[in-house]
Amino acid sequence: MKKWFPFIELYKLIVSLGLFSVTCFVSGQTQKEQSYPIPENVNKIFQTSCMPCHGSDGGLMSTAKLNFSKWVEYNSEKKTEKALKICSVLNDAAMPPQRRRKSNPELIPTAEQIQLICKWAGSLKPSEAKK
Repeated sequence: MKKWFPFIELYKLIVSLGLFSVTCFVSGQTQKEQSYPIPENVNKIFQTSCMPCHGSDGGLMSTAKLNFSKWVEYNSEKKTEKALKICSVLNDAAMPPQRRRKSNPELIPTAEQIQLICKWAGSLKPSEAKK
């Protein structure tokens, strides 16, 4: 029995590692992903100005580009990409669209709100990209 002991221990180790890998794969925990939650002050702006179209009740076209109701499902790279794009389209006055701006001026974020959103979006960049 002593002769087989090292092999049995090695076998147990291999099986354990295999089960751990399968468990991580099934649970989706391949790597710890940063959550990048939307801060409350930024979220209030999004609630007012963006979510009527880019939320769960939004249109197909707008939610295909950005869907805040699926934000938690986006990985950190996609969240960063989306946040930076939000900053860009707000700075270009491309969102809300011109037709919505005319009929609903209350949807237009103020310059201070856009600055706040852009500061948050910039904070999501990986540290080496910030330099």
